[in-house]
Amino acid sequence: GPHTQEVYEEKQLRIGRNALFTFVNQRVEDCNLTKLLKGADVIFHLAAATKSDSKWPYLPEVIKTNVHVTKTLLHACVPPARFIYASTVEVYGDRVGLITERTPTNPSSSYGVTKLASEEIVKNEARKKGLDYIILRLPTVYGPWQRDDMTYQQILVGKEQMTEDRSTLDVLYIDDVIEGLLLAAKTKAVGEVFHLTTGKENLWYKGKSYLLNNKTLTKPLHKVSLCPKKAKTQLGFEAKMSLSEGLEKQREHVTKWQERKDLL
Repeated sequence: GPHTQEVYEEKQLRIGRNALFTFVNQRVEDCNLTKLLKGADVIFHLAAATKSDSKWPYLPEVIKTNVHVTKTLLHACVPPARFIYASTVEVYGDRVGLITERTPTNPSSSYGVTKLASEEIVKNEARKKGLDYIILRLPTVYGPWQRDDMTYQQILVGKEQMTEDRSTLDVLYIDDVIEGLLLAAKTKAVGEVFHLTTGKENLWYKGKSYLLNNKTLTKPLHKVSLCPKKAKTQLGFEAKMSLSEGLEKQREHVTKWQERKDLL
């Protein structure tokens, strides 16, 4: 729709202003990747289908898209390039207690299944090609430009019917995620899987309560949290943004954006 186009242009403007940046407006499958990736030091693979991939009927199609794109990218990489793959904590499925990177994977969403399949491809193809790789498992990400189908964004734009995020294990502010990606680009700890997390319990629920001004916190049935230790010791990663400050930044962004839309 027209708004999507606006958002697109606005993002491009912001990125273009702040970086030595070339935007290639093509699907990964249609790019001349060999040419594009020539001389690249680090490849951050963040692309995935997100809208339809939480629905099981689409699974074969989504696996094909997500997994195929990952393979295509890896094939075009040449050592000593480093491949950084953004995966999801949904690969763990429904767990209780403390989750570490050693916790067995058991995804219960189709998105988790496709990401886990891609993780395996990254490991195997990177080993074959002698590429350094790092897999980062991310929780729900919040902050400015959060997708419209995400819970916090739905609350902030005043949607009547809310849906719950696929993963409520933890939330991480977008700037912290970027910090984690940049640390992964520099670390000596390659060939590893890390999850980026605040390490706090119930944080996603606390964020939801905060935005709804609820005094009573709706809690998950079981205690569950992600262990931040491995990323802290090997990557030097620590989440810095406080939940209330992060949510206020997201609120401010939504307000500004809505004002602009009203003007148009």
